[in-house]
Amino acid sequence: MRYVVFVFLLALLLPAQVHALEISEYNITFEILPNGYVSERVSMVFAERLNTSTLNYVVLGEVADLSISGDLGMIDYTLERTGNENNVKFAVPEGTGRLEITFTAKDLVFAKDSLYNFFTNLQPPESDRVNVIALLPRGFAVYRDVVYPDGRETLTDGERIYLKWEFERPDDVMISFKFYSPYSDYSLPVLFAMGFAIVIITGYLTLHYRKRVKREFMRGFTEDERKVLGELAGRKVCMQKKLEKQFGFSRAKMTRVVKRLEKKGLVERERVGRTNRLFYRK
Repeated sequence: MRYVVFVFLLALLLPAQVHALEISEYNITFEILPNGYVSERVSMVFAERLNTSTLNYVVLGEVADLSISGDLGMIDYTLERTGNENNVKFAVPEGTGRLEITFTAKDLVFAKDSLYNFFTNLQPPESDRVNVIALLPRGFAVYRDVVYPDGRETLTDGERIYLKWEFERPDDVMISFKFYSPYSDYSLPVLFAMGFAIVIITGYLTLHYRKRVKREFMRGFTEDERKVLGELAGRKVCMQKKLEKQFGFSRAKMTRVVKRLEKKGLVERERVGRTNRLFYRK
């Protein structure tokens, strides 16, 4: 069985005549279903009501059950699929102040035995606030508090556990966590035998799983970010100016890359003269 995580990108492309419009709130809710699919709901609240506009919404990955609505009613759309890309085009009625897009994603959860991993990397349009909620299936719990990024709330609606994050004007949002079912129908002897077997193969599985997770984790970065991150992972500490020369980056480009990695909690900077000393945070 193959365990693959597809990075799921979201981008709102506004036409020139409405490019200056601001999104005051961008909300994303992921509801993980028992079959491993994810029902996703994206809502955008605009600072000003829109004029009549044609918008494009691009989704990468396998999706189904797409629906678009606004505060004025349902909105028709056309869907063009090219390889792994879904380009959704739709006309927004004049006076629309809120949009909601719902669909089912099939590539956000991968499993190994009874342990599941949710992973997505979002690039939301610029907005004052981005709220993300991830609802676990009923009967499931977060595994050993393995959640990225920090700063989330772990809550419950009485039936399910869910995680909640709030971001202010993020460039991108990467969400990753593991979950499992703490319940089992197995008898005590069977559980003991399974536990013993797990202990025996822990070394192999740990090494194999870490390599796989690392490969999938790196898919959430640009090529420039992967270059810098790979070099820092090997050196642990390096001068920013040295990496600029090594990769042929301009100072401005290198600064942008470092800032994005710093926001993701993977790099720390220490000012040294006219450059920075960079520290890799595992």
